[in-house]
Amino acid sequence: MRKIIFLITILILVSCKKENTKNQIEAEGVPIVKSVSKVINRRDFPLKNFSKIELVSYYDRIRWDTLKYKGKQPFRKELVDNFKLTFDSTMIQERVILNKSQERELLNLMISDTCVPEEMSSACYDPRHMILFRDDKNRIIGYNEFCINCIGSRSSTNLDGFQKYCYSDMSDLFRKFGIKLFVEYEDGGKEYEFLRKKGYLNYKIK
Repeated sequence: MRKIIFLITILILVSCKKENTKNQIEAEGVPIVKSVSKVINRRDFPLKNFSKIELVSYYDRIRWDTLKYKGKQPFRKELVDNFKLTFDSTMIQERVILNKSQERELLNLMISDTCVPEEMSSACYDPRHMILFRDDKNRIIGYNEFCINCIGSRSSTNLDGFQKYCYSDMSDLFRKFGIKLFVEYEDGGKEYEFLRKKGYLNYKIK
């Protein structure tokens, strides 16, 4: 009987030790692989002096952004310089300024590495969405542009490396916060027709 009680006690102690070790690792921020769309690691957000966050949407920028900047093509250039956009801002279709609660929800996603390699980027890049961080003078001090369909992004240097969230989660947040412009495969004709009328395309999608 004493042997049985002794063995049970040992098993309980070992189990508690494993649980405490796991909690300690998570608390120290050591990456722990779990699953897609689960927090693997959290980091401090580098921008401390932003005053507001703005979400914008536009049709595939690569198809209409014809402006080179400092000798670089539209798909390679910096998208913000001297606190201003380097592409035609009149092509922006939607703008949403986040409230404080929405800001916290967005930042919580951006600082959390939530996707393991199951969500891999493809060779395409058709960006239609962007996050703009503005200071109290309304100047753009940081940005994150991304392509949800291709799982790719461009960002300002001060936000480099903060694209380890699941793009599907970011898409859900944009929808939740009021952005409606999302182009699926079957919606491509509408986008191309819009760009054709603007003079960026010289053909119709059949």
